Amino acid sequence: MRLGYKADRLMEILFSMYGDLLTLNVFCTMRKLILFLLILLFVPLHVAAQSYQRSLDRGDSCMKVYDYYNALSFYKQAQRQRDDNIIKMKIASCYYFRASYKQCIGLLKTVSTDSLTHDSFRELYYSLGAIGDVAHQVFYGMILVRTFPRDSHIVADLMNVLVSPDYDHSDMAVYYGEEYCKTDSFNAEVNRALGEAYFMERKFEQCINTYRRVFAVGDTTYNSLYYTAGAFAYMEKLDSAVYYFAKAVKMKPKMAVGLYRLGVVESQLGRYEDAVLHLKKAAELYEPDKSLMFTIYKNMGDSRLCQKNFKEAYLYWGYALAYVDDNDLAEKRKVLGKRIGASFVK
Repeated sequence: MRLGYKADRLMEILFSMYGDLLTLNVFCTMRKLILFLLILLFVPLHVAAQSYQRSLDRGDSCMKVYDYYNALSFYKQAQRQRDDNIIKMKIASCYYFRASYKQCIGLLKTVSTDSLTHDSFRELYYSLGAIGDVAHQVFYGMILVRTFPRDSHIVADLMNVLVSPDYDHSDMAVYYGEEYCKTDSFNAEVNRALGEAYFMERKFEQCINTYRRVFAVGDTTYNSLYYTAGAFAYMEKLDSAVYYFAKAVKMKPKMAVGLYRLGVVESQLGRYEDAVLHLKKAAELYEPDKSLMFTIYKNMGDSRLCQKNFKEAYLYWGYALAYVDDNDLAEKRKVLGKRIGASFVK
């Protein structure tokens, strides 16, 4: 119907221009010819559109059953018909779920950020993190948070990246956490990241109060307990520090740093037997690190010295010096050796 109408309109124009020259038979013949040409023009476009949509639908069906391999094949077929942003983001999503992060990034960077869907923006952000491109991950993470400020998962993840040794900007993490908490102060994931950021910024009161909100909703992780304990230790509230370090160690007994920090605080509280027990366990786990081994055995010796167990103090200090040649400790050990007698020293 529409093609016939277009043909008639075209013929009307031609007839108005060349009416005197066109007979009725010529007019009808030309109308059929124009109609035929229009059909030849529009049919392939219609077929191509159907082919594009069919490939798109097949790819979407594959995605629903996590068949990313065949989804990628169908989407690429669709891309040959129409290379638009929609198909680029669908192909990039296949790359993302197949862990082809560089291909995912390369494709999504051809789409302007204001055209990216939320899911595609997330995939770009996480792909950059997966290949260790922290600078660009932070850059796109900031745009993502500005565009979708209530995405608590991305806010928390960006904060974790900001406090990591790779970026080391805990002040920025505090900013994002505080901004988010203005409207949702009990989000456990954001509060966990904010508590760590406060700790890194040496804002120990805020760190403890933030983790209390985490504990209040029944969320307890090793890091939450460890940083809460560390904050109490720096504030010299040692009983509370021991309580939370002990809970952290109970949760992850193979984490050497928790055992070490617990032993140090126990030694400060005069709980020397417990201190030596936990420091010894830490030493077994820390064995490859010479500087840490030195510190651990030195602390074990200090604990025994405070108990007036001079022989074990002398022994542990010897272990410490086997890892690091420390002149001050060597002199202290020499003096202690004279005190306990030559027979033991030998």
